[in-house]
Amino acid sequence: MEANLSAHMPLYQLASVVHLSVGHFCRAFKGRFGERPRAYLMRRRIAYAKWMMLSTDQPLSEIALACGMADQPHFSNVFRRMTGETPSRWRAEHRQPMAEVVEPA
Repeated sequence: MEANLSAHMPLYQLASVVHLSVGHFCRAFKGRFGERPRAYLMRRRIAYAKWMMLSTDQPLSEIALACGMADQPHFSNVFRRMTGETPSRWRAEHRQPMAEVVEPA
């Protein structure tokens, strides 16, 4: 998942990687990670977007696409729902000198 944050990943495709049915994959994933696969993926995409907003000057529209979002409005809605702030406000409030920015794990 981490290596393909920008790609569309249907659940059946993820389940097939580990040779499980979709239902069994979802149950096993939630048991292991404590959240559904889609919630995990969205949380990781937002973390990657935050890193990109702090480490690059790319426009939010490009960051949205790089993080697997359909477009900037979709990205803004998801980001705001998960963080309580718009991406532009979050970026402005959290901007640091480039030397202090570290890629997310």
